Formats: sequence, C-alpha cells, structure tokens
Amino acid sequence: MLRLRRQIPLLAGALLHAALLVTLFCWAPEPRNLLQAPLLYAIIVLWGTGSALNKTSISILLGMLYEDKERQDFIFTIYHWWQALAIFTVYLWSGLPMKAKLSIMLLTLAVAVGTYLWMEHKLAQHVAYRLPRIPRPRHKMRGYRYLEEDDSDETGSESDGGKDDSDDHPAEVTNGDEQPKDDDDQLG
Repeated sequence: MLRLRRQIPLLAGALLHAALLVTLFCWAPEPRNLLQAPLLYAIIVLWGTGSALNKTSISILLGMLYEDKERQDFIFTIYHWWQALAIFTVYLWSGLPMKAKLSIMLLTLAVAVGTYLWMEHKLAQHVAYRLPRIPRPRHKMRGYRYLEEDDSDETGSESDGGKDDSDDHPAEVTNGDEQPKDDDDQLG
C-alpha cells in the first residue's frame, strides 16, 4: 500500500484550496452562462478533493495526537463544534461581499497552515506537547458502546418506559458517596 507522510495530504489540500480561493478572487462566474459551467464544475470537484484531503488528514492527526479514547471523544466534539460554528458564522455574514469572504477564508487558511507547520516543527524537535485537561463528569457514565463491553446499550442508559432500573441492575450501588465532593478530588 502506498504510504505518504502525514504532511503531504494535508498541505496538498491546503494548497489546492489556496489556489481555488485565488482563482475565485480573480474570476467571478456569470450567472446562467452555460459556457462557464465546465470550469465551475471543475472548481467544485477540486474543492471537494481539497476538503476530502483536509478532513481526512485532520481526523488522522487528531487520532494520532490524542490516543486515549476519552480524549478523542472530547477533541472530536470540539473539532465538530468549531466546524458548526464556522458554518453558522458564514450564514450570519451572508450580506458580506464575496471578495471579503474569500479574503477571510484565505487568511484563515494561511493561519491554519502556519500553525500546523509550527506544530510539526515542535513535534520534529521532540518537544513534549501539553494535553488539555478534560473535566471528569460528576455523574456515572453509562451506555457508551466503545467504552464498555459489546452489549453496553443494555446498561439502562435509556429509560425502558416504566421499568425500574433497580430490577435490571440489583448489584449496582447508587450511593451518593461514590461521586467526588469537589473539583480538587476529581482532577487530582
């Protein structure tokens, strides 16, 4: 199987997006002009290719940096939250001129590539990176298929419509003493 260094697909996707942003900055397609349709479809295909390279590479990178499963859940949640926030912001700025939007995207892409290259440089120097602290939940977590055994969806995490949970799990203790009293105990 062909193996590429992790930097190549991510930087190729970023370079492809940068070229397309500059192209769209210099050229604006005319509405309802069928002669420009092939070029517009080519831009769409190339944009999708760049997005596929970037999203796949970012997912691989996050999976490599955060090997602990609980950290991966937290990091991917933050990643998708930022993605949704960016999409929401684009809809809020729908009245902004297209050249301003393209300039913001190009600037954001340049900052993202710069910070990625800085991170790769630090990793190449074997600088230990700091993992963010993830707060532990104050309640008992149940029902996560990938954290428990294969039949974890039967742990009573969803209500059974009137069944008493104590009948299903008689050995389970629901004493208030199990939970940590304050943040120092749970983060310690």
